[in-house]
Amino acid sequence: MAEKMPPAQRRRGTALEDVLLEAAWTELQRTGYAEFTIDAVARAARTSRAVLYRRWPHRAALVLAALRAHVTPVAEDVPDTGSLGGDVIAVLSTLAGRADVGGLDVLVGLLSELDEVPESLTTTVPDVLRQVLARAAARGEIGRGDIPATVLELPVFLLRYDMVVNRRTPSGERLTEIVDDLFLPLVQRYASA
Repeated sequence: MAEKMPPAQRRRGTALEDVLLEAAWTELQRTGYAEFTIDAVARAARTSRAVLYRRWPHRAALVLAALRAHVTPVAEDVPDTGSLGGDVIAVLSTLAGRADVGGLDVLVGLLSELDEVPESLTTTVPDVLRQVLARAAARGEIGRGDIPATVLELPVFLLRYDMVVNRRTPSGERLTEIVDDLFLPLVQRYASA
């Protein structure tokens, strides 16, 4: 006689969200961003699309949540190499390395599809760079002048440009160029004012 299986337990809260994000991550790795669908994630998680849409209003939001569940936020591990240039290059290297984790097509697709980039994406890196700059000022590498937001955003905009427009992950040489030739001269100009 066949053994009866216990009835499936209804998943809720964090347990459900973990299953959904894991299914999304697996599907993303399998198909890439262009072929990623809410339907496929719902099938993999053995749930309905409505369950997913209650948490994430569109696929870009779900992909972003899946990435966040699998990648340590840069703000949680701010590099301290002992020099301003080294710290900024390390931050950019961490961000560029995310293309290796999620896939460049995932990052390009995500950035191109988000109608509104969540505030956390636009403020996190400048906040991290403010920490890096404060440490550099404490070490005496730079003055304590006010650095405009545009200068703080510049390295990330250039990184995104390389990844979205040029469709390549910037090399270490390119990151050094962004920092040494563009970012640091602007920081020195404003920090010493």
